Amino acid sequence: MPDKPTVAMGLLSGCFGCLTSFLNIADDLPELLEKIDLRRTPFNDLKELEPVTVGILEGAVATDENEKLAHEMREKADILVALGTCSCFGGIGGLRNLEPVAMVLNNVYDQKVPDDSDLPTLLPKVRSLESVVKVDVTVRGCPPKAEDILLTLNAIISGESLKEHSRNLCNECPRSKESIMISQKGFLTEGVRAVMELETIDSERCFLEQGILCAGLVTVEGCGARCTTNNMPCRGCYGPASGVHGQGNKFVNAVSCLLPAGGIMFQEDIVGTGYRFSLAADTHFNNREE
Repeated sequence: MPDKPTVAMGLLSGCFGCLTSFLNIADDLPELLEKIDLRRTPFNDLKELEPVTVGILEGAVATDENEKLAHEMREKADILVALGTCSCFGGIGGLRNLEPVAMVLNNVYDQKVPDDSDLPTLLPKVRSLESVVKVDVTVRGCPPKAEDILLTLNAIISGESLKEHSRNLCNECPRSKESIMISQKGFLTEGVRAVMELETIDSERCFLEQGILCAGLVTVEGCGARCTTNNMPCRGCYGPASGVHGQGNKFVNAVSCLLPAGGIMFQEDIVGTGYRFSLAADTHFNNREE
């Protein structure tokens, strides 16, 4: 029997959500494990990292230990997979890049920052995995869909190429778009509101036309519109299309075209809304270490 591809999984600064999605492969997991030799996961807590065919990392690079593991996995793996939005784009944790590390620590620990030498050191900036080492395959999503993880691993095993999406989420969102397609001077509705401020939400009409900010217009398709079809606006976790940077900037530009003049000033956290998941992968922070 020929040797099976060896696989190692590692955790950077993440929440285990992507690894939970891996377990959610459920009925297909036994078949997958027949095809691969899963050597290392965060669950068996093996300290040594041996050479493998495929290395999978979840989470952003936020500490010195994360950075060390990222370089080690890149060195030991023939193919490196960035699993989930934090690994691909830095994730929500990347929003700490808006403030200096010292300020973040003081805010969290109320001026009593622990100095134990066993604690990992925060890097000056949270970084996406690809801004630290070369990544071969990305699996987007917060968390990624179990079927996407399975599809990706099967494609790697069989040597097949993966489909690259280039259109935005609005193209696969089933909600009707009427007034948003018509050029007009005022905003599409009376004002901008949060989901929790509305008593009812039309489940078939575009969120923007109802005055609800939705990041679908600057987020790549591929998730199956799983949020918008469940009556929640897109928050942008799939990031922009490959090769496109500045998701937050594009969000501001797009929303500015919909709001009346000066209307964007009334948004309390426009940066956090546009860059909720991808601030660390913005071109300003995306200088790879060779």
